[in-house]
Amino acid sequence: MSQHEIIVITDGRGAVEITTQVNELINNTSVQLCHVFVTHTSASLMITGNEDPNLLLDVEDYFKASVTDASPNYRHDGEGNFDMSGHIRAILTGEAKTIPIIQGELALGKYQSLYLYEHRAGKNTRKLIITLT
Repeated sequence: MSQHEIIVITDGRGAVEITTQVNELINNTSVQLCHVFVTHTSASLMITGNEDPNLLLDVEDYFKASVTDASPNYRHDGEGNFDMSGHIRAILTGEAKTIPIIQGELALGKYQSLYLYEHRAGKNTRKLIITLT
């Protein structure tokens, strides 16, 4: 077993593909399972299609329509009108993924990639903990 950290700088809301970074950690190891955890409450992880960039734009459009910023129903707004919506988005998409490893890389489907999803506006620094077993 081994643990690693990856730091990802985000530039506003949306997905950042991290498949390659994680596979680089796995390369030349004999591990069979990869667990990825993001240590933040307004960023998350997701596995989705990589075949069309419009897919990720549609995901963000869905979030904008479903989990609005600045809702008068939100009580928590400590860091701005996007604060609570970012937390809700992260809860819905999840903070961790466990993926099997086959032939030295994540066993993702042909059109799947692993993404860090940033749910806040502006530039953010996000830490991921990768556990290989």
